[in-house]
Order: sequence, then structure tokens, then C-alpha cells
Amino acid sequence: MLKKEILFLWDGENWNPNGDMLNSNAPRIDEETGRAEATDVRIKRTIRDELIKKEGSDVVFIKPYKRDENVLDCKTAIRENEINIKQSKADLEKEILTRFLDIRAFGGVLPISDKDEMKNDKEITTAGVQFTGAVQFRMSKSLHKVSTNHIKGTGAFASNYSDTDAKKQKQQATFREEDFLSYALFATYGIMDNYNATKTGFSEEDATKIIDALWFGTKNLITRSKMGQTPRLMLVISYKDDSFAGDLNNSIDFVGKKDDEAIRNINDFEIDFSRLKAKLARYADSIEKVEYLVDYDFEANHKNQFDTSWIKIER
Repeated sequence: MLKKEILFLWDGENWNPNGDMLNSNAPRIDEETGRAEATDVRIKRTIRDELIKKEGSDVVFIKPYKRDENVLDCKTAIRENEINIKQSKADLEKEILTRFLDIRAFGGVLPISDKDEMKNDKEITTAGVQFTGAVQFRMSKSLHKVSTNHIKGTGAFASNYSDTDAKKQKQQATFREEDFLSYALFATYGIMDNYNATKTGFSEEDATKIIDALWFGTKNLITRSKMGQTPRLMLVISYKDDSFAGDLNNSIDFVGKKDDEAIRNINDFEIDFSRLKAKLARYADSIEKVEYLVDYDFEANHKNQFDTSWIKIER
């Protein structure tokens, strides 16, 4: 597989792209800069969910495993997938990498057995396996400061209704409070490393599936807090050698037509690609090709900035 860099722009309105479980699931915001954030874990989950929809659950290892409403641990999940834990470590690694696209892509640390089990069954010789994935993403940040809406509402049911307690029968429905971003345009930077791809068997075909899953999975997240997410532009730069430009998300300029916090949709700003194109020009001898996926509205607003050498991907 050729080394690749990805720059992915995506946005949404009145949404929560990545809730912070340590902060009442409110959108993640960098207090210093006022910009929204989305973790690499959220990006990878989007990809995994879409892979399951399109390729089937068998190609993804990292997913919820339950038995009688109980969440299973990794060692049990290994057994749920009927992986032979008594084979050699090399064969065990080969089986996992062959079967699971998400492990080839993102890697993982997978416990296989514990000391007691290995002591009782001498045929089990592997405690765990570890893979460094070919595909890695940086923490995604919005290209501008964001504003939030604090919303209060009521649920459909009472919180503690009782058939026998008259006081509890008079209780009102439960109250809920939540925070949404009014609008945010995110820039996600990722890299597909040819060296780690060789070690995990990650192929060009796999790369295409990951790229498509990120693009379409972002749009297909039809949940209450994420409905309306829209993929706007994805640049995929493939390199002939081990070179790469790097830091692509910080190589574009956000030009707002309003104050940052007043921005509400794609028509309230433009993206200036001048610095990005200048950076890529310095790596022209090492670049095999630059491809892109683009949303109709984003293309209408920015097509005059796209380099003529860029190749549009039609899906």
C-alpha cells in the first residue's frame, strides 16, 4: 500500500459530535481556544459502525459483545469469535489480522488468556497480542470558535412512579438538560502508513473501504445528537515513497464572513487552500496522486480553489 495522508472536513448544526462522559456528555470544547474537539476514538467508531453496515459484523472485532445483557471482556470476545487460542502466537496473530479489517487498520492490544488459565492448560501459550495499526487519526478540532445551546426539556415518563404511593403518582415527567453546538466545521487529519500496513497486511483495497466508511459513515450517523452531520471534503494524498507533507489540518485557513460564534452554516465562511497547495507543491516529486471526495454545496463554494491536478473520486 502507498503511504497516504487524509484531510477530512465535516460539519453539523445543532448537534453533539462527541460527548464528554466526564462532563455530562456535553460537547468537547478546548477551554483555551473555544474550539470544539472530537477524539480519534469517535472517528474510528464512525468507521467501524459503517463497516458493519456495509461489510457485515464479521470484519470488525472492536464492537459491543453482550451475553444476557452483560458486556463481555476482550478475552471472552476472542472466544465468541471462535478464534483458536491454542495455536502458536504467530498463527494467532495471522488469524486475527486476516479476519478483522479494523485490527489491520487501527491495531489494538488484545488480551488472550491469563496466568491461571495458561497454568491449567499448557496448550495455551499466548497471554496477549499487540498490533500497531496502519491508520491513525489526530484529535479533530473545529476550524473556528463555537457557540453552544443549553436545552431543557421533559421526558415522557415519571422518574419513580408507584402504583401504591399517591405522592409518587403525582410526580411530573423526568427533566433532561443537554448541550448542543450551534454549528461546527471540523478538520480531521489522518495518515495511512505503508510500513505498518506491511506488518498488518493492510492493503489498497482496505484503504478504500476505510476512506468510504469515514465519508459515508459520517453522513449515515442518524442519531438524535448527530443527525445532519455532513462530510464536506476529503483529500487523499498518495505518495510514491516514504515522504509526506504532514499537519494538513493546520495548512488551511478559515475565512469567516461573521464572527466565529455567529456562524451557522456552510455559506457563512470560505476555506482558503493557498497554504495547503503551496505545501503540496514542495512534495510534488514524491506525490503519486491527489484525490478528493466532495459534497455538492462545498464544491459549489470552493471549486475555483481546487488544483486542476486533483482527481475527483465518484462514488
